[in-house]
Amino acid sequence: MSDQPETPTGTPTWKITAAVALTMVVLALLGVGLATAKPLLARNYWVLMVPIYGALCIATAWRRSQQSGERLVLRQVLHWLAIAGFVALDFYIRGTGVETQVSAGLNSLMLLALGCLLAGVHLDWSFVFVGLLLTVTLVVVAKADQYLWLLFVAGALAIAALFAAHRIWGRADAPSRGAA
Repeated sequence: MSDQPETPTGTPTWKITAAVALTMVVLALLGVGLATAKPLLARNYWVLMVPIYGALCIATAWRRSQQSGERLVLRQVLHWLAIAGFVALDFYIRGTGVETQVSAGLNSLMLLALGCLLAGVHLDWSFVFVGLLLTVTLVVVAKADQYLWLLFVAGALAIAALFAAHRIWGRADAPSRGAA
């Protein structure tokens, strides 16, 4: 039996979650391109992604909590407020002159990756792929521009894995839905 039933509109929730995760991956890939071309603008981009990723996870939690009755929304709000708070703390530290703007941007990306990984642990496993992609992005951006192609391959593989896993599990769940 599927742990993600259909929404009131008839759309399977896994499709909505996959669309959210895909949106996050696309935004991450755009950030990689920006980080390569304009590192100082990338810092602002990764900071901007915290509330956007948070809103996407909160919306996913809201949809899921409508069916399960769990307090997922409050957990995700607190989760992303904590991530945003630590990003703000990092920029406060940067203001003291201890770290550069580029390193503050990389720290923001690292916190965003951690936030996605933990959202994957506590909300939906597909967000783990987004967190891992952001982690690979961090390593690639920090180490060398010549490995940028590797990130795009990882992003494509993450997208393919999401769709393949949902297609496989969707087929396995199809007979149980018809029998109910």
